[in-house]
Amino acid sequence: MYSEVDNLLAKNLKKVLSTHTMTGRELTMLILLVTLTKWRTPASDEDFYKQFKDIPIEQLGLKIRPIDREKEVNEEEIKRIKNMDIVKEVNRLLLSIQPLIREEILNEIHKNCFIVSDDKFPSLLGDVPIIENPNSSYETLEDFIFPLSSNETLICKRGAEKYVSSKLFYIRKDLTTFHIANKYVVCKSKEQLLNIAEIYSTLINENKTHQLTKCAFEFIK
Repeated sequence: MYSEVDNLLAKNLKKVLSTHTMTGRELTMLILLVTLTKWRTPASDEDFYKQFKDIPIEQLGLKIRPIDREKEVNEEEIKRIKNMDIVKEVNRLLLSIQPLIREEILNEIHKNCFIVSDDKFPSLLGDVPIIENPNSSYETLEDFIFPLSSNETLICKRGAEKYVSSKLFYIRKDLTTFHIANKYVVCKSKEQLLNIAEIYSTLINENKTHQLTKCAFEFIK
C-alpha cells in the first residue's frame, strides 16, 4: 500500500538533498514524508486505534461505492467492507494527507518551513523520528523537527525568522529523539550516540527529561 508513494518520496528527498534547493511542490512532498512517517511509527498506534481508526472514511475524503454507478448501493455490503481491518488501516494513510488537502493549513506549514544543516553533529534517528509539539488534531501539523539526513533537518516553527541561534539546538534535538524513541535510536557516529546517551542518563538522574520536547524548539528563531 505504501510502496509507490515511498518510491516517489525517496526520489524527491534525494533531489532536495543533492541540490540544496526545493520548489513548492518538493516541499509539499517533504511535508507528506513527515506526516506519513508520523502515522506509521509504533508511537502512533495507540492514538490511531483509540481515536482515529473508526473515523468515517467519508470524513477523510474517501467514499466506497459500486464501480457501476447505476447499480443500486447495498448498504449492508458497504458496511461490511468498512468494517474490514484493511479498510480501517487505510484510515492511517488518509490521516497522513489531511494537512495537505486543506489549502489554508498547507500554506501555513509551507510558510514556516525551512532546512538547517550541520556536519559537526550527525543526527540521531529514532523509531519516532518526528519531534512535534503536542497535537490532538489530525487535520494539521504542529511545529515540528524532522531529520532528512545525518546533516539536514526540516523545521517548521510558526513565526520564526528561520534560523538556529545556537549549536545547542542539535544536542537538544538529539536528546529529544533519544527521549521519545520507543526502542531504537541510530547514528552514523558512535561517539555522538554515546555522548547523547550519557547526557540523557544524567538528565534522567536529575529528573529533567520532561521538558525536552519543549526545549528542542528553544533555539529556533
